[in-house]
Amino acid sequence: MDQPKLPYVVFSRVDSPSLWVRFSLPGQGQKRICLKTPNEEDAKRRAEIEYQRALWSAEQGTLPGRTSFDKVARQYLESAQLEAGSNPSKLSKVAADLGVLDRYMVPFFGRSPITAISVPKLHSYMEWRRSYWTSGPGAKETHIAYERKGRRVIRPAQHIEATLSTLRREAVTMRSVFKHAVRLGYLKASDIPKIDLVAEERNKRPSFTDAEVAKLMQVAEQRMIDVLDIRKRGKQSNTWKGADGRDIVSSVSRVGYERMVLYCFIGIALETGMRPTELFNLDWGHIVGFKEERNKPISQQRIRILAYGKGKKPQQLVPNIEAFASFINLWEAFKTVHGREPRDNEPVFVNASGERAQSYKKSLNALLEAAKLKTDVFGQVRSAYSFRHTYATRQLRKGTDVYTLAINMRTSVRMIEMYYSDVVPEDLAKQLEGSYD
Repeated sequence: MDQPKLPYVVFSRVDSPSLWVRFSLPGQGQKRICLKTPNEEDAKRRAEIEYQRALWSAEQGTLPGRTSFDKVARQYLESAQLEAGSNPSKLSKVAADLGVLDRYMVPFFGRSPITAISVPKLHSYMEWRRSYWTSGPGAKETHIAYERKGRRVIRPAQHIEATLSTLRREAVTMRSVFKHAVRLGYLKASDIPKIDLVAEERNKRPSFTDAEVAKLMQVAEQRMIDVLDIRKRGKQSNTWKGADGRDIVSSVSRVGYERMVLYCFIGIALETGMRPTELFNLDWGHIVGFKEERNKPISQQRIRILAYGKGKKPQQLVPNIEAFASFINLWEAFKTVHGREPRDNEPVFVNASGERAQSYKKSLNALLEAAKLKTDVFGQVRSAYSFRHTYATRQLRKGTDVYTLAINMRTSVRMIEMYYSDVVPEDLAKQLEGSYD
């Protein structure tokens, strides 16, 4: 009696000590799988298992190697959209991923099987993506159209190479697609291809020396005095509308008031290391213990600050004791201008009308220009972030360890080591230098 014909064939290869199995499935093409044994009986048993497993996977639509990148990308976006719900930050991430996938990744990988995307293929993509806007498909595009909050927006295309930080950010999107393919059973976690992006050269972040800080604060103080001198020479003080609509007349002019607030902004930034966003988000209720401490002697005044910036949850930080004086000045100025004490839910940094300040870029640039401190010795342009870098540099020089500093600055040890590794505490510098004694 003839043996029934098997739907697969066990065979050997000259380049492999193990036996293999091959078979075809409708719509899936031919499969070749190594059975990882040279024993014929074991190979037959394993061949049956591999065939049945492939048959079941094909029926379920999860057979590895035949699911295309664009299909997985669509499935990932649908899943991310559902997970985001109505969360604005998560929806923003989904929108960003959609833009990257639609413009770059799906056109490049298209219907390539997800398991066929190897490390060499990823490197080819990165090179293609890097030059997309200079010599690639986007070189001839003049404008980019996209949607923002339901509105169609058009902006000019920038024909520049993608930076390393951009490629790294987009690589996160690509990895999310591969991880989703793992969740769906299209491939194994160990099969996710890895790509190493060469680190770009790191420049020291622009900060201020102690002498430059002293000069900046002196110029800022003099600019406040100059405004008062103009008023004393007979110029009328300004009248402006308060947050409640009433007219406000003060001995401090609008310009003088805003210069005073900028002076305090710089002082607090230097003594806390807070990011500009965290400073502008700061309410009086976030200054823990301020109301109780302001009535104590200066030497005993201690506060903590709840910083709101990148995340939704507040993170507590310990400011230098010198920051307290700037908070006192802002508190008293608010009382003078508005005739009452600020409430807990009111912002620390306000304009002359009592509204939350959004940026001091214009006034800070004017001050930096007046002090001739707009750029550092390397020609890097300074900004409000430079006060944070100055804080980090000062803390390291006085011996604060990177772990404590990273916690207080709400950042990682890696970031501290990456940008401030050249900062040497003065006592260690003396030890390294030695002496003639």
